[in-house]
Parts: sequence; C-alpha cells; structure tokens
Amino acid sequence: MSEAAGTSLSRETLGGTVAQFSMALIGFVGTIVFARWLGPSAFGGVYLLFALVKFADRPMNGWSLAAKKRVAESDALRPPAFGAQLLFDAGWVVIAGAVVFLAGDALRNYTGLALAPLLLVCLLATESVYETIDSLVQGRGRISAATWVDTLRSVFTLPLQIGFVALLSTATVVGAAGMVYGLALASALVLPLAVVLVAARPAIPSRAFVRSLADYARYSIPSTLLGTTYDRLDVLLLGFLLVDGTSAVGWYEVAWKFTLPAVFVADMAGRGLMTTVSARNERVGGAARDISNTLAYAGILAFPILFGSLALSNALVVTVYGPAYRNAAVLLVGLAAYRVVRAQSGPLLQAVNGFDRPDVAMRLSALAVGINFLLGVFLTLRFGPVGVVVATIVAESVVYLGALRFLRGELVGVEPVSRPMAAQVGASLVMFVVVSVAHASVPVASWTDLLSLVSLGGVVYVGILFAVSPGVRHTFSEAVRGSFSSP
Repeated sequence: MSEAAGTSLSRETLGGTVAQFSMALIGFVGTIVFARWLGPSAFGGVYLLFALVKFADRPMNGWSLAAKKRVAESDALRPPAFGAQLLFDAGWVVIAGAVVFLAGDALRNYTGLALAPLLLVCLLATESVYETIDSLVQGRGRISAATWVDTLRSVFTLPLQIGFVALLSTATVVGAAGMVYGLALASALVLPLAVVLVAARPAIPSRAFVRSLADYARYSIPSTLLGTTYDRLDVLLLGFLLVDGTSAVGWYEVAWKFTLPAVFVADMAGRGLMTTVSARNERVGGAARDISNTLAYAGILAFPILFGSLALSNALVVTVYGPAYRNAAVLLVGLAAYRVVRAQSGPLLQAVNGFDRPDVAMRLSALAVGINFLLGVFLTLRFGPVGVVVATIVAESVVYLGALRFLRGELVGVEPVSRPMAAQVGASLVMFVVVSVAHASVPVASWTDLLSLVSLGGVVYVGILFAVSPGVRHTFSEAVRGSFSSP
C-alpha cells in the first residue's frame, strides 16, 4: 500500500497551482529581463540549447516515470526505486557527456553558443538529475510539495542568472551562457531538499526490481522522448528551417511564456491523476470520476488566456517585451489555442499511464510527432513561424481524441464535456467582449494601461464564473479546506 492512495487531488492541485504561479511569475520577470537584455537572436539561442537538453535527458526522465510508478504502488518500493534512479542518472550523464563533446562543433553552430557542449552537460548533471528526484517525490503523492521545491529553485535561479549574465556580458554569446550557469547552480542548491522529501534512503535494487522498472521504462522512455520531440519540435524546426531561426525562436519563446499559466491546473491535476489512479486497488468507478472531474476544471485558466490573447495580443507583446518582439503577437494567439487542447489531453495521457498502459501513450505520442513534423515542415516553409503552431494544434487534437477514445473504451462514465467547462467558456466570452470594448476606448500606451485591462478581464472572468457555477465554488472551497487540513 502507498500513501499516494490517500492523496487529495483538489488539495494537491490547488497547492501545486499556487506554487506554479509563483514560479511562473519569477520566470516571466526573467524572460522580460533577458529578452530585452540579450535580444531575440541570443535569447533564442539559449532556448535552443534548453530544447536540446530536454532531448538528451529523456532516458533519465523516462526511467524516473517508471520509478515514480513503483513508488506510487507501495511505500516499501521507495528505497530500491531511489537507488535505481541515482544509478541510472549517473550512468546516463557519463554516456551523454561523451556524445555531446563528440558533437561539439555542431552544437556550437546550431545554438550560437561557444560553450554549448559544456553547458549541456552541466545542465544534465544538475537540472535533469533534480527533475528525476522531484518525480519520486510526486510518486509519494506530494505533488504540491514537489512543486514548491521547484518554486524555491526559481527564486534562486533569477538572481543567479542575472549575476552570471552581468559578469560574463563582455560578449553577447558569453553573457547568454550566464542564463545556463544560473539555472544549473540553482538546481544543485535545491537538490538536497528534494532528496529529503523522497523520505527514503537509496538502496541497491535487486535484479528483479530493475527488470520491473525496465519493463515500464521500455515504453516510458520512448514516450517521454516522443513527448519532448513533440513539445520542442516547433523550436527545433524554426531554428533549422528559417534563415533567421534564432530570432524566430526568441519570438516563439516569448509567446510560449505568456501562455504557460494556461496549463497549470491541468498539469498539477494530471500528475496527481496518474498517482491516484495507480494507487487505487479497485479503481474503475473512482478513476472515471477522477478523470471527469479533472477534465471539467483543467481548462479553467486556458479558456480565459485564449480569449484574453485574442483581445490584447499585440499590446501584451509590445508593452512587455518591446517592439523587437512584435512578431510574437500572432504566435501568442496560436499557442493559447494549443494550450486549450493541451489542458484536456495532458490529464488524459496521465490517466492512460496510471492504468499501466505506457504503450498506448507511446503510440499516441509517436503519431503526434509524425503529424507535427510533416505538417510543421510544410506549413513553416509556406507561412513562416505561425505555420509550425498550426501544425502543433492539429497534432495535439489527435492526441486528445486518441486518449479519450482509449479511456472511454476502458471505463464507463468518463465525461469530456461538463457544465463547469461550459461556464468557463461562457465567462471567457463575456470577458473578451468587455476587454475588447475597453481596449477600443483606452489604447495601451503604458504598463499601467495594460495592467488595468488585464485586471479588468480577470475580475470579470472570476466574478462571472463564481456567480454561475456552483461546481466551481464547491471545488474551490473543498481544495482550500483541504490545503489547510493535515495531509
């Protein structure tokens, strides 16, 4: 039996979402500082490196999903799972490091960073290792605690990045590398806290246990690789296909950061959903209810962000990041639409994994990557950066439909559309109308104007949603009560 069986999805989702917002605010401030400081090209080069790191660490991440699954099943499996994860991480960093240095020239040319090989290995040994240990904490059902540790990491990251960039800014490329050093050091600083939260001493795993991890990881590793390929394919295609690829990546990342809060609730609830579904002994009825409830509220931030971006995209981008990022405005709307679909498909995939069917998730991820690549190449060459966003929306819709079809075949009672969801869409539409009218009367000429319009939209959306949806009021009050009660 695992303590994850007693996890409160509403409590962990609320706590994790608050932490995510705190973390995103810090990160958002950072992107404004560095986007203006470094310019679109150098800023985009750093994010190309970050995308490559996410490819290089996918075996570590996939193995950690297998370990997380076992931790969620039984507390007794925590020590060997912890030990197996540390051994795998150490071995993979050594292997990846050798490959990275052999490909050093290609990495430097692609990212524009002279120290790209060193920076990539540095992130693998710090950020990537931290993330695998954080996954084990989530396996215990401590979703919000794991996210708050990540928030603490963000608190360290921003000042460290500013310090390193300032110290190394005698050359633009070297200064950009300071962003990587700051993230790596911040990850190393919080790693001991994540280790403590695992609440187990690592033990040498038996061969049988390693085989059980490998049985799961043979699907979860390809799935995470495919998922990351899918998530970061847009950036990689922009960097490869377009003449000014690094600048296009800079515009894309600006729009990406703006829309990131849209999936906070879905992300937190999805992590808890995998854990609770895995931990249930008789999970059929409970799983259908948990999945339906998660879908009902997963888009509670995604819908208003989409309609808000439709009303204010150009004002948001130019006011916050400057005229050099004006081309990000259309990408902002497209990525906001993608986030709406992702807010639904993400929890569904987590539920599929919770049913011990990583093979299904892997096939869906492979299909999405294929669609996104083929369509993305064609549309990017034809329409520029916006083409790759359209391809991603199409691919994500396929993932959503495929995951939903599988779960509805396994369970009775999974409801993809609900009254709370309809209330969120309705409130978002009203917000769009109010903000659009206000924007027509009050052109955005300063931060004050922009913040006034954003605040107006937030008040309208939240006020209408709480007024018309008893389900939203009940779920929110339940989550708040749970957050102040003992876990």
